This record gives sequence, structure tokens and C-alpha cells, in this order.
Amino acid sequence: MDGFFRIQDLGLVLFTVVAAYFSFRYFALKHALRETALELTRIQGDLLQNRILRLPLPDKELERLMKSVNGMLEQIRREHLAYEKREREFRQQIENISHDLRTPLTVILGYLKWLRSPAGNTSFRLPETLDILERSARSMEHLVSQFYAFSCLNGPDFALETERLDISRLLRESLAEHCRLLEKPGFRLDCRLPEHPVAVQGNRDALERVFANLIQNAARYAHSYLDIRMSDSCGQVLICFENDSLEIREHDVPNLFDRFYRNDGSRGKGGSGLGLPIAKSLAEAMGGSLTARALPESEPSVVCFTFALPAETAPAPPCPGP
Repeated sequence: MDGFFRIQDLGLVLFTVVAAYFSFRYFALKHALRETALELTRIQGDLLQNRILRLPLPDKELERLMKSVNGMLEQIRREHLAYEKREREFRQQIENISHDLRTPLTVILGYLKWLRSPAGNTSFRLPETLDILERSARSMEHLVSQFYAFSCLNGPDFALETERLDISRLLRESLAEHCRLLEKPGFRLDCRLPEHPVAVQGNRDALERVFANLIQNAARYAHSYLDIRMSDSCGQVLICFENDSLEIREHDVPNLFDRFYRNDGSRGKGGSGLGLPIAKSLAEAMGGSLTARALPESEPSVVCFTFALPAETAPAPPCPGP
């Protein structure tokens, strides 16, 4: 009997120890969770501080939970910083757009006000004044058109209908239409296009806009020449627009297709900063691409824009009958 009671006493002691241990663990974990909740509340007050949750009591399962929570906090911080960066860029873009629209509008309003004054009727020659007003209005029309086109291109329902087109002929027509933009003293235009038709599957309006934007970009930033050449390689039609530039540098090239991007040297050149992004989006909508690269260690900087579209191969002629 004494042995039996000793076993009972030992069992009771073990039970008491185990119960005390789990009671301690329960209250300790409860305290740890309460402290963790308070710490999380403090972190939420300023998420940008690089603070993490630490577990007051070692526990493998809770440590995994803390690791997941800390990972989520880090992701929230990154997203918050990215959001603030986008907001700053958006505000800067709005300022640029406002400035671009306000400049021609100020000219128009200024001339109209002056024309209404008695001095304006005698100081200005009407044909010249009308030319200035028309140029300013055209500038505003171009900017609004660029903003509208960019908005449409980024819409969820945007799609292009394509057809078989001679891209060589379209490029020649675009050059003829915009060649006056390239008429500058000492400026050289070198255009090497094949004499035969070059077929692609594309959209006429989109191709004309891509060519117009690339030519206008060259007219605005090219220093002494524009070299246009077309080739057919690996089932693709490649068109290279190469020019030198005093404003665009090698480090600008990765940003040229960012919306509203204009470096400090190109601020006075006009434009909306949307021409190249629109051209790139249109190229991709037709199954092609538009890329830019700068030739290293060139002075002035030499930039080459490459427009690529899949070549449209002619269908095979039917087999002759017997």
C-alpha cells in the first residue's frame, strides 16, 4: 500500500508540475500576444518607420506568425513609398500639362486683349497676328489630341483593326507630309527605303501616327541629321530612325518612353512628352515594338529608334492543275 500511495503522490506531483507549466505557458503567451498587439498598434501609427514585431517569449509557431506579419509590414511600407512616389510624379505631370496648355493660351488671350485696345488696332498687322493666334491654337489642339490619344490607348477596350499595308509607301507619304519640319540650315536627311512594296499587317492610322511622332521627335531634338533606313530580318520589318542630339543623353534613353518625360535640356523644345509613349503603345498594339538605344561615347549623342513589325508574307500561289 505504501508503494501505491507513493506512486499516487508522484503522479499528483507530476500532474501539478505539468499543470503549472502549461498554466505558465498560457499566461506567458497571453502576455506576449497582448504586448505584440500593443506594439503593432504603435507601428500602425507610423508605418514608414522601419520597425518590426518581436516576440517577448520564444515560441516556434508564434515566431512563424511574427515573420509573416513583419513581411506584410515591409510590403505595406514598400507600397506606401511607391504610392507617394507616383503621387509626386503625377503632381509634377499635372504641373507640366498645365504649363504646356497655359503657354499658348496666354499668347492667344494676350493678343486678343491687345487687339481690343485702341493701340492694338494700329500697332499690329492683322495677317501676322492671325498667324500667331493660329499657331498657338494649333499647339493647344496638338496637346489636347495627344492627351486624348494616350487616354484611349490605355483604356481597357482599346483594339486596332489591321490590314495588309505597304509600310514603305506609308513612310514615304509621312516623310513628304512632314518634310518641312526637317528643313533647317545645315540639316541632312538620309532616307534609304526599298523601291519594292514591303507588306505588313498593320493599321493605317496607327502607322501614320507612329511615323509622325518619330519624325516630329527628330525635328525637335535632332542636331544635324536624321538617317532613316528599312530592312527585313528574321521575318520582321525593321525601321531605324537615327539622329544626333545635344539635349538627349545616354542616361535619358531608358526614360524616353515614360509618359510626360522630358529632361531639363528639352524643356524649351515644346511637346507634351507623350509622343514616344503613344508611338510605342501603337506599335505594340499592332504586334510590333518600338525601342531606343544610344551609341556609347558619341558626341553629340546618337540615338537610334527601331520600329519593328512582323513581315506579311505573300500567300503561296495555287498549285497548277493537271
